[in-house]
Amino acid sequence: MQQYKKSNTYIFLITIGLGIGSSGCTLQRMVKTAEKHQQVTVLPSPLVTNGERVEFELKAQVPEKLIRDKEVYKMDVYYTYGNEQRENIATYNFSIGEFVYEDQKPTILKQLSFPYAPEKAKGRLMVQGRAMDKKDNDIAYTDPEQVAVGLNTTGLLLVRNNAFTFADDQYAASTDSIGRVVFFFEANQSKLNDLSDEKLKTLDQYVLDNVAAQDIRIIGMRAPGEKGNELARKRAETLENYYRQKMKTLDYSGKKVNIVITAEDNTIKLLQQKVEKSALPQAQKQEVLALLQGPLSEREKLEALQNTAGYAYLQKYVLPSLQAAEVQFNYNRSRRPDYELYVMAQRIANDQLDADALTEDELQHAATLTPILAEKRKLYEAAVKTTDKWPAYYNLGVVYKEMASKDFRPAAKKALLQKAIHNLTYASYRHPTAEMNYSIASAYHQLGENDKALEFYEYALSLGGEEALLQQIFADKAALEIETGRYDDAIASLRYAGDSYQTNMNLGLSYLLKENYEGAEEFYLKALELKPDDALAYYSLAIIGARTQKEEMLKQGLRRAVNADRNFMQKAINDIEFEAYRDKPAYKEALIQ
Repeated sequence: MQQYKKSNTYIFLITIGLGIGSSGCTLQRMVKTAEKHQQVTVLPSPLVTNGERVEFELKAQVPEKLIRDKEVYKMDVYYTYGNEQRENIATYNFSIGEFVYEDQKPTILKQLSFPYAPEKAKGRLMVQGRAMDKKDNDIAYTDPEQVAVGLNTTGLLLVRNNAFTFADDQYAASTDSIGRVVFFFEANQSKLNDLSDEKLKTLDQYVLDNVAAQDIRIIGMRAPGEKGNELARKRAETLENYYRQKMKTLDYSGKKVNIVITAEDNTIKLLQQKVEKSALPQAQKQEVLALLQGPLSEREKLEALQNTAGYAYLQKYVLPSLQAAEVQFNYNRSRRPDYELYVMAQRIANDQLDADALTEDELQHAATLTPILAEKRKLYEAAVKTTDKWPAYYNLGVVYKEMASKDFRPAAKKALLQKAIHNLTYASYRHPTAEMNYSIASAYHQLGENDKALEFYEYALSLGGEEALLQQIFADKAALEIETGRYDDAIASLRYAGDSYQTNMNLGLSYLLKENYEGAEEFYLKALELKPDDALAYYSLAIIGARTQKEEMLKQGLRRAVNADRNFMQKAINDIEFEAYRDKPAYKEALIQ
């Protein structure tokens, strides 16, 4: 009995005594030819996770006789897993113009991918050909063919942090924290560029503030090597002129405004301060600082810096941050007792009192008095509407991030992270620091938007900050680079990430994935010095043992991993890394508890 499909209806014909039409015979011959002679190769095989996706190359070659005028041969590529779950990936169409010839065979080569999910860890990559009549759409299918089995998830054994939390509560102090807005300029320029538009809107909000007085300090800076007389002062004056002009048109409160301009012309001193707080490795930092503190002129020091090991870092992350001017605001406000604030805040959260009954700082302090995220969200939303300042946006973003971490519904988690990013971005416009942009990068990282995450990691590093913060940014940037298969970039980033557990674990994984097993083992052992009995480190050592045929290393690593965390037993059972050892004593003994 032959089977083929016509117009979405399956038709079964008894071949005895009836005969099959010429179209059906042709299609069946094409199918048999394909099953016998087509060649499919997949790299890598087994498949390997690359962060949140499984990426691979699939090449298909078919006999020349399958290229026909009235019929077409296609090949469907799909992945099966779980309980007959099927994920369609691609269709190769062997029509003229859609393939090339290689070794005189019609050939299609594509880079393919599909999203990773834990339930896909055990599955099969399949292809199935189909011959189709172009005129009446008759179809005949080849038998499904397995072209790759299993999914190697070792690339996911990385360590991420992505931790950011609520801004410090400033209400306990008698004054607010200083508000800062930093503007960056093109080299040798004192004019504002288009990238300053959003930050200028922040200045406009300060102009509109209904307060009794404003004390404003504008600090102009220039980077070593920039040209132009009094460039730092001119940058500060550009912002002063903008602010005073806006005061004439936007301010109706009659507040007293005092603006003081400072020009930081000692560029070497500024550079030295930035370097001291940078994430450069200690040896490179000492080399640069020794040069900057020496007797050479500014020009000579710049030329000498180009020969230091840390110059690439300086050029990318430090020098551009000095082409800037910073505007600082300072306000004084009174304080109410906690019990009064909490009662009023509860009424605001329940829409029983207008949000402007409390100041922004009062609302934010009240939000710290309740552990309930829904109440915090309402209070920070009220703070945003009341004063439009960065802490309110930032803390509201943190609330949404915390809500996302507790929600296991993918669509809901995604929506909450998007709201977090929205508010964190507004906070960064008003307070453009490394910490603000790290929070945005982390949220994008958790959302799986890797290009955006990398962009904000880079921007956060360019702003500079405390050494510990910069090291954490480099560490999480490296984790993202590992997830996306950029192992050399990850290793480069980890040079500036300090000597933490996360750094050593991810260096170990980078070297493991690059098949430098001796180097990988060294870093995993360092990680264990910082975090003894760590299950992930021992499990990773077991994988190195499996790959290098060191069965004792495999056994000891796997045994200690399972002893530390029983979840690693099931992981080892499913892990393709140990496939060759299923029947060997080293593997079996490691799992006997």
